[in-house]
Amino acid sequence: MIAIYARQSVDKKDSISIESQIGFCMKEISSEKYKIYSDKGYSGSNINRPAFEEMIRDIKIGIIEKVVVYKLDRISRSLLDFAQIIECFNKYKVEFISQTEKFDTTTSMGRAMLSIVMVFAQLERETIQQRVKDNYYQRGKVGLYLGGIAPFGFNKVQTYLNGKKTYMFERDEEKSEIVGQIYSMYAEESKSLGGIARFLNSRKLKTNKGHNWTATALGRLIRNPVYVKANADVYLYLKSKGAVINNDISDFIGENGCYVYGERQSITTSKFTDLTNNFVTIAPHKGIISPELWLKCQYIADENKHLKNSGRGKNSWLSGLIKCGYCGYAVTVVKSREFIYVNCGGRKSGFCHGRKRVIYLKEIEQIVETKLLEKMKSLKGDYIKETNSNFREINDLKIQLAEVEENIKKLVDSLLILNETAGNYVNEKITELDNKKKQLQNKINKLSIDNSQSKINGEDLSEYLKNWDNYGLEQKKGAAKALIEKVVITDEEIEIVFKI
Repeated sequence: MIAIYARQSVDKKDSISIESQIGFCMKEISSEKYKIYSDKGYSGSNINRPAFEEMIRDIKIGIIEKVVVYKLDRISRSLLDFAQIIECFNKYKVEFISQTEKFDTTTSMGRAMLSIVMVFAQLERETIQQRVKDNYYQRGKVGLYLGGIAPFGFNKVQTYLNGKKTYMFERDEEKSEIVGQIYSMYAEESKSLGGIARFLNSRKLKTNKGHNWTATALGRLIRNPVYVKANADVYLYLKSKGAVINNDISDFIGENGCYVYGERQSITTSKFTDLTNNFVTIAPHKGIISPELWLKCQYIADENKHLKNSGRGKNSWLSGLIKCGYCGYAVTVVKSREFIYVNCGGRKSGFCHGRKRVIYLKEIEQIVETKLLEKMKSLKGDYIKETNSNFREINDLKIQLAEVEENIKKLVDSLLILNETAGNYVNEKITELDNKKKQLQNKINKLSIDNSQSKINGEDLSEYLKNWDNYGLEQKKGAAKALIEKVVITDEEIEIVFKI
């Protein structure tokens, strides 16, 4: 049947009554069945009206085939709402007629008018979206809270920032200890994300949403810079990942965490996996995780789809170093009654089908041993001694270096608009800053070399060459882990990636 819809917000002398609207609409109806829907005392600025909602329900159950109104604004005064209403009408194949404007979707002219209305509705929709987006990004830029529940390890508390009411994170003592344990297990104990999840779930620990822990949830936690005491190294890491950083590097003093906001590059990527064109702002809350530990976890996550195994295996001195060349997952040693062979995590999980034959551990060890001893001969007598760290001093120098580089850039840009005399003075200043830059870089390089640690612990490589055949599994393992980054295997070849 036909629906006649009438609306009047308030009774005024110059407004048309509900009855008059219905009378005009009846002119569009001949002998068909009809039903009247009327809302009196309701504004056209929104669609939350009883009779209107009833009409939409009747449309959805299929008893309405045409809607007639006196004027377009009786349906809605919002172009955005009107566009959504028309979409609903089209979805359920309902004709729409405006008696005054002669707006009839059964005619070519009516459909053309509808298209014009839809264009303006789309413009309004996009304008609203852009306004919301601009406000969101502006709030993020100044460090205001951007919504949602607090990450695990924090509580959300009300505060004021720059005179504006907002929220910030406050450390939850009990849960923050668990966060620290998660990072340590991932980096220091070489636990896989799945292993950490099983550990947490076995202790009945839940996420901040009350769910069981999964590798995916732990991956997001590990990647989230909200936990790190962000310093210059964190700044440089996030920038290398494509993030747009709102703060100057001098704000990264190793105390506060970071907010990350923006759009995912792909629906298949985790929020913190790809930071290209995402924004980073120093948050008002204190971080939980040291920058050294946080960055160590990022490097592990960057290199591996899953963390390689712990290297504590008792069947091979290459435990923890072997990876599958097909799926990239860590390889473990499997001991049967007759043979010792290798199997990758992807194959055990049922998705790696690249390998077609059994690869025996002895084959791998023989090849790697030959290449490792050749490498030791080329490095004979060279080793790096352990030294005390100067991470704070290095961080301060990196901040100074970034400031010098920024000043040089500004001066170079200014040369485009200065005269010759002023340009000479600027060139002198640039030369002075460039010398300072070189000095800072040399200091950073020296301290970085001093801070690097060898896992050979000062042993002369010649000792390894002389005693290799007499060494036990643990001694060989120490040498292998000191010099080898990873050993990638396929059915046909082995790739040994050395650290040096």
